[in-house]
Amino acid sequence: MVVRDISAQEWKQIAAASPAFMASDMPPLEVPHWLLRPARMIKATFAAPDKAAAWYRDQVSELSSSFTADHDKDPSRQAEWFAAADSRLRWGGDVVGGWYLRGTRFASVQVVACANRIRPTIPCPMH
Repeated sequence: MVVRDISAQEWKQIAAASPAFMASDMPPLEVPHWLLRPARMIKATFAAPDKAAAWYRDQVSELSSSFTADHDKDPSRQAEWFAAADSRLRWGGDVVGGWYLRGTRFASVQVVACANRIRPTIPCPMH
């Protein structure tokens, strides 16, 4: 995918111009845009892909009993998700998962690489 990108400074200005975007915990339109959100919104950081994959696996496993769709609760299906997430994180990709939960809730679990392959000029929030 070829994406025209803008400078890190321009990304920061765009994010700062939208207080609602900066305050929201809703997933942004593009996964790399999570990196524009305040560092206080970061749940965890990892230097090694296997640690990030383990965190993703733990987050999803904790939610799985609340999934509304029975097929999403299937351990073999979840094993496939976790293997795919591990593979993607090892080459520097992002991992995104979303599930409807009992009631009217929706859970989104995302691991975003920084520097990001799709939006490499978005600065890492921890820097």
